[in-house]
Formats: sequence, C-alpha cells, structure tokens
Amino acid sequence: MSVCFGADNSPEAVGKWAKKCGIFLHPDVAFLVPTKTMGLGVFARKPLKAGSVIVSCPFARCISPYAEKNSVESPCVKALAGMHITDNVLFVVLRLMAEAVRPLSPWMPWLSACPRMPNHFFDVAAVGPVFGLAPSADTGKATTAGVPLKWTGVSQQLHDLNLEGRWSAAQEVIRRHPEHWPEEKATFELFCECLAQVLSRNFYREEIEGREGPYLIPCLDIINHSFTANGKFEVRGGGRKHPMEFCVVAAREICRGEQVLCSYGRIGASRFVVEFQFVTDSIIKEDMLRFSVDVIAEMTLALISLESEPLSCAVDLANIQRRIEWLQRLGILFDEGFYVSRLPSAAAEGGDLPASTAKEIQTLFNVFYLLTVGASTFENLTRSINREWQVERKGEVVALVLRLLTMRAEGARAQLAAAEVHFAEAQHHARRKMLQMSLNSELEMIQLLQKHLGEPC
Repeated sequence: MSVCFGADNSPEAVGKWAKKCGIFLHPDVAFLVPTKTMGLGVFARKPLKAGSVIVSCPFARCISPYAEKNSVESPCVKALAGMHITDNVLFVVLRLMAEAVRPLSPWMPWLSACPRMPNHFFDVAAVGPVFGLAPSADTGKATTAGVPLKWTGVSQQLHDLNLEGRWSAAQEVIRRHPEHWPEEKATFELFCECLAQVLSRNFYREEIEGREGPYLIPCLDIINHSFTANGKFEVRGGGRKHPMEFCVVAAREICRGEQVLCSYGRIGASRFVVEFQFVTDSIIKEDMLRFSVDVIAEMTLALISLESEPLSCAVDLANIQRRIEWLQRLGILFDEGFYVSRLPSAAAEGGDLPASTAKEIQTLFNVFYLLTVGASTFENLTRSINREWQVERKGEVVALVLRLLTMRAEGARAQLAAAEVHFAEAQHHARRKMLQMSLNSELEMIQLLQKHLGEPC
C-alpha cells in the first residue's frame, strides 16, 4: 500500500506549512527531532520560561467531527454529515482517509510527517486467534475456549474499538461516496492505518462541553509522553473575538536541549499497546488491571459455572447483565467497568496501601460478590445498600476473589502462549514484544494482589 504517512518528515517543510496555516511554532524549539527510543520529538534549542507557548494551532486547522458542513478545504465533511455518523472516532478516521488519498489535500505536508503506525492489532483475521476474537457461535450459556483470551487488558481494549462494526460502517460510506473515498485506495489497510493514527495522535478535551473530540491537532501531536511532563495542554479563546486555539505551554522552566514532554495520562499498559503502539518500564510501573463490563459478565458466568453446587441465581448472561445494570445505576460500577492499580511491592508484603488502591480492591470484592450471591440475598441487598456499602471479607468471599484472579492469570498465560505461536514471524516481532510486556505486567499485578490477599504465589 502506498500511503502519504511518513513520506517526508522534513522539519523545514512542516515549518513552512505551519506558518502558512497560522500554526505557531516557538522559534527556540526544534520539531521532528529523531530520538533513540521515542521516534520523533520536540526539543528546546534555548532555555524556555514557564508559561511559554511552545506550539499553538487554530481550531480551523484541526481535523475533528466539528468542521463546517460546507467546508471548502475538506469537501468530504458534507458527505459525512449526510451519512449521519454519530461515532466521532469513525468520523475522524474517515476524514483522515479522505485527506490521505487526496493528492492536493491542504493537510498533506503534516500527514507526510506523521510516522507510519504498522504494529497495530486491528486485522482480526490475522491476530484474532491471539485475542479470542475469531468468529464463534456464542450461546451465552457457557464459556468457550476463546473466552479466557478475551479477559486480558489488551483484548478488552481491542473489543472496545468495535473494529468489525466500524469497518462495516466505513465500507458503506466508501460505497456511497467514491468521489472522496475511491474504492481502490480506501482499503481496509488504509482504514487500519488511519485508525492507528487517530488513536495515537488524538486529543480529547472534556472541558469543551458538547465538542469533546477527538481532535487531530497538527504539530501538537509531535510531542511525546512522560508521566513527569514539562509541558501542559491548554485550550484558549473560543469567544466571539478570539477563535479557539489549542496550545502546549511550558509547565516549568525547560533547559536547553531538554525534550518537551506532555502526559497522555495514567491509562494502563494495555491501552498504550493498542492505541500508541509502545510500552515502557515507566508505563508498567503505573499500570492498572482493568475489568470491563463485558469481562465482568463473562468471568462471573465462568465463576458460577465452576461451582460444585450452583448458586441459586440462574446461570445465564441475561441475569448477570441485569445485576450489572443495577450496579451501574447505584454507582458501584461505571460504564467502562473498573480498574485496580498496580500494588506497590511493600503493600503486597503487608505495608501501607494507598487509600485509592484500597478502594479499588474493595470494588473488586463488592462487584463479584453481588454478581455471584444467591438471588434472595441479592434481592434483600438491593433494598438496603448504597454506593458506600462494602462486603465483609469473610473466608468464602476472599476465596471467590482469589479464584477470579487465578482465572484471569490463566487467560494471560494462555495469551502469552498463543502469541508465541501466532506472532512467531519476524513481521510480528514488535507486536509480540509489546504484548509480552503488557501480559507480564498483568501477571505481576495479579500476583501482587494474590499476595496481598494472603495467597502464597
């Protein structure tokens, strides 16, 4: 596939284009500088004072779902508006695809500077066996051989992306508007590449009510990640007199030769693997064990099915999902499930546990107890508890959670083994390494939890 991404990462070409587009690049900052481990980055040529604007981009130069329908610069927007696409991520992916196949796209100098994102996991036909995503008949009555593979963090992230559904919707747009998405160019391969670009380069701004994003913001997206960032993202303007601009400003004084870094947030290693295609030791230290709503339901079903004396609640997903909806209404569980942060080693050995982590562990107990307890007990509890309620950690409740953690570990080990088989070829080396780092971190987090709860590992 011939694509524009990564074709020309010349700082001079991007600088000229940015100036023409009204994008401000600080003259004492070097952009698109090669680094040893972080691709291209942004570095201070001279000391920068705290508060210095390093880069700013007008809203009009962003690629987002909020462009004017009759945009002259991006004629595909009118077609997308006519398709009534409510999935903002898909909207931006399709806009990016249209610009990528448009020879005279006004965004082409920036797109050409964006490095390729080849190590994605989006081709289900190729990677499905590793993640339990291969098509199967799901009766909802019992777990299948592929289900434990779906329980890992990376599998949960891939499931959330709804790859099959989004590609199906994209194909309908491509079919109806070949003038913007010529079929011979707007391929599944380009779709995957553009999805990877959107996931890795987008910005969400929750403070902009009703226009949260995602935004692709040229030149701001070059800045790399660190949990100890020296830059911060700001939104300025937005009124009648001053159009909205997206900026990165120096959070503190930045020394000459220092890389400018922003934090992408504490989002867990599995999300870094899927969305950013990298993972580092510092990310592993800040990792989190995620339980999505779908995984909670499947693991609950598996727990109940394993009981030698089945609990009084019916063993079916529908009943479990009704309980999950009740937990969400009560505020015990959120739409994306819940997370348990990586325990400090000292806490696993009996040391002090951060209050936030202790609360996350209690959520783990509360959720799976309420989903597996007998029907009459559950009905009584629904009349008396609130979101602050905590289940007492009696022996059988602790044993339940330990069984759950063992099952989760089995899923991670099974995925490690599957990766060794299906990602053995050289072309999958980067994927295999990223996945191994994420899964080994997941196993370490589980072991720390098991030790904290009193089970020898």
